[in-house]
Amino acid sequence: MLVRFDYPGTLEGLLDEFFAPAVQTSFQGYPAIDVAEHENEWTVVAELPGVKKEDLKIKFENGVLTISGERKPYELPQDARIWLNEMRVRQFSRSISLGAEVDADRISAELQNGMLKVVVPKAEYARPRTIEVK
Repeated sequence: MLVRFDYPGTLEGLLDEFFAPAVQTSFQGYPAIDVAEHENEWTVVAELPGVKKEDLKIKFENGVLTISGERKPYELPQDARIWLNEMRVRQFSRSISLGAEVDADRISAELQNGMLKVVVPKAEYARPRTIEVK
């Protein structure tokens, strides 16, 4: 059995992956979100450390929930020397398609300890029903 190993290309690819800065992957899909469907609602939870509620915007339109905002910088003393700066100041936007079967008037959101929880109730007609057979 003959196995071909493309040494220069494979090694280069492995080294690129190993030494790639973590920033490239850690900020993809920011903020990180979880979406759970329940019988009567969807729950969307987003990690938003350092984001204030006045810097958030939540919109539901055409079946799409959009969470957007900005994480603003914190104040550093003027005489501070920065040794490492990984916390990014950034604008963000994430959209989740939930469909039009939502009671948009009852959507609620709460931000607590850097965690945003959005509860999206399903419309009455979209909820599961048990049909009695006569």
